[in-house]
Amino acid sequence: MATPTLRFTPSSVLRAAVMIGVSILVAGVAVRAAHPIMWFLQASVIAALAWPVIGRLKRHMPSWVAILGLTIAVAVVVGILGAVGFSELQNESKRFETSVPAAARRLQDTAPLGGVLKELKLARQTDRIAADVAQRFRLSGRDLPGLATRVGGGASATFVVWVLAVMIVFAGPGMVDAGVSWLRPSRRAPAHAMLRLAYAETLRYLGLTAVRSIVVGVVTYAIAVGLGIDLPALLATLAALLALIPYVGIGLASLPVALLAVLNSPTQSVLILVVGVTAQTVDALVVQPRIDRAAFRFGLFPTLVVTVIGFSLYGPSGLFIGLTIGCVGMAMVQTIGVDQTFDERSNRAASSSNAEPGVDPEAMTSSTASSSTSTSDT
Repeated sequence: MATPTLRFTPSSVLRAAVMIGVSILVAGVAVRAAHPIMWFLQASVIAALAWPVIGRLKRHMPSWVAILGLTIAVAVVVGILGAVGFSELQNESKRFETSVPAAARRLQDTAPLGGVLKELKLARQTDRIAADVAQRFRLSGRDLPGLATRVGGGASATFVVWVLAVMIVFAGPGMVDAGVSWLRPSRRAPAHAMLRLAYAETLRYLGLTAVRSIVVGVVTYAIAVGLGIDLPALLATLAALLALIPYVGIGLASLPVALLAVLNSPTQSVLILVVGVTAQTVDALVVQPRIDRAAFRFGLFPTLVVTVIGFSLYGPSGLFIGLTIGCVGMAMVQTIGVDQTFDERSNRAASSSNAEPGVDPEAMTSSTASSSTSTSDT
């Protein structure tokens, strides 16, 4: 058998050079256009999440009234949470700088977690974080110009994202249709069916996860207020964000509450950890499986990957964007199925949709999700 040899021709070298040059050009443009790309992703996620709500509201009012009302409601909620959290940190900045590291040291001295926390160098990391946070929230006269600049930049970026989101709400279905039209005619209807199912499952998964996050945030706030723990609103917001992560989020959310509870009593801190672990166990065994059956199984590892990457790049907004994009991708994969080709599963979805035009899309989505879950369980 002859040994294959690698041959270079002028045309192959030219093609390779062109491909490398185009890749470098695309990477350079992406790096320079990182902020506009991020704005577009934020707007796309906001529009995708808001579109069903606006669709229901515009049955009773004009579209522009629905968009304006939803915008005002979201702005009020975000503004209240931000103002309360900022006020708490500003008022508690001096105490925060001393009390939180002291709580970390006390927690390191308690059993049975003390040895693990010492290995993680919790006290040293907490000292650095507390000093940085306290410095950020101590405002003086010389800080006001810089603060005004940051607020103005953030407001302008928020306005741009809002305008893009409104445009995508109206133009989004047309953009999807235009993208699908690039496929071969035989694949367009199946692709539409798959996108519709994946979108419905993503909304259902994110909606149920958001309900759990809100419940965790409200319970955390009630516990913090009832026990007299500092920074209840900030702890509740952080707990709600962490509760988006399945299987470990609630347990992680109990850690900062237990850390600040050390200031009241080490016993109180340990009890909070026990309650957090118990709640996490109940969630993993009861709540999360029901979410998976109602929508699809996302899993711990994919959630950690997309949320950590998103948060490390762009903070809380990046976390939501990463979670939403990851959910859409995982829903597409599970809708298509790993044991069938795209054509087989797509044509089946399209034929069933054409054969039963009166079937509710949500019911069809639920049945598809249940079948994919049972297949993966088997």
